[in-house]
Amino acid sequence: MNTKYSKIRFLASNTIEKAVNQLLDFKVKGMLVCGDFNGTTLYSDTVTMDGAYKAITGKTKSEFEDFQRKEIEESKRQRNSR
Repeated sequence: MNTKYSKIRFLASNTIEKAVNQLLDFKVKGMLVCGDFNGTTLYSDTVTMDGAYKAITGKTKSEFEDFQRKEIEESKRQRNSR
C-alpha cells in the first residue's frame, strides 16, 4: 500500500472520542490524514470508535466506559469506608 497521509496533531486534552471524531470529519471531506494518540497511529480512512478504543486501551468503548464506571464506584466506596 502506497497511500500518502497528511499528519495531524491531536490536542493534549483530546479524548479518544474527540480524536476519532476529528479523523472522521477528515474522512467525510475525502482527506487522508493520520495522527498519533498515546503512541497509537489512527488513520482517517480506517478509524472506528471501537477500533480506536481497542487499539489504545485494549477494550471497546462500552467495555472501557464500564471499567471506568466501576473504578469510580470502587474509589468512592473506599473513600467512604475510611
